[in-house]
Amino acid sequence: MNKLERFSLIAVFPFLLLSGCAQNQTSAQRHANHFIMATANDSPGPNFRLNTADSARMTTPFFEQFWQQGKKDRDAGLAKKDIEQRITYFQSVEFTNEVRGKSRFAGSDYNQDSSISPLWRREMSNAVIEAYMDGYNGIK
Repeated sequence: MNKLERFSLIAVFPFLLLSGCAQNQTSAQRHANHFIMATANDSPGPNFRLNTADSARMTTPFFEQFWQQGKKDRDAGLAKKDIEQRITYFQSVEFTNEVRGKSRFAGSDYNQDSSISPLWRREMSNAVIEAYMDGYNGIK
C-alpha cells in the first residue's frame, strides 16, 4: 500500500465512521418534511417563499398526533375494518377542510380562508395516513 492509498484510507475512514452515527428522524419528522417539500411550490404567488425548515419543524407535532393515534389504536386492538374507515376519513374532503390552520407572516398569525389546492389535499392526506400507519405498525 503506497502513501497515497494509505492517506486516502485515513482521510475517508472518519467520514464513514461519523456517517454511521447520524441520527434518524422520527416518523412524524419524515412525513412533515415530505409534506412541506411536496407542497413548497404550491404558493399563492410569485412573491411568496416558504421557509421549509421552520415549516417542517412546526408541522412535526401535527403529524406526531396521528402517529400516537395509530399506536393507541394498535394497542387497543382495533379491527382492520375500523382502520380502513379511519383511512377513508383521512382521505375525505371533510378531513382536509378541518385541517385548515393559521399562517404566520411578519410576526402575525392569519387564518387560512383561501381555497385549498388539490395538491395540498392529496399530500396532506397521504402524509397523515402514512404517519398513522407508521404508528399502527410500530415504525418509529
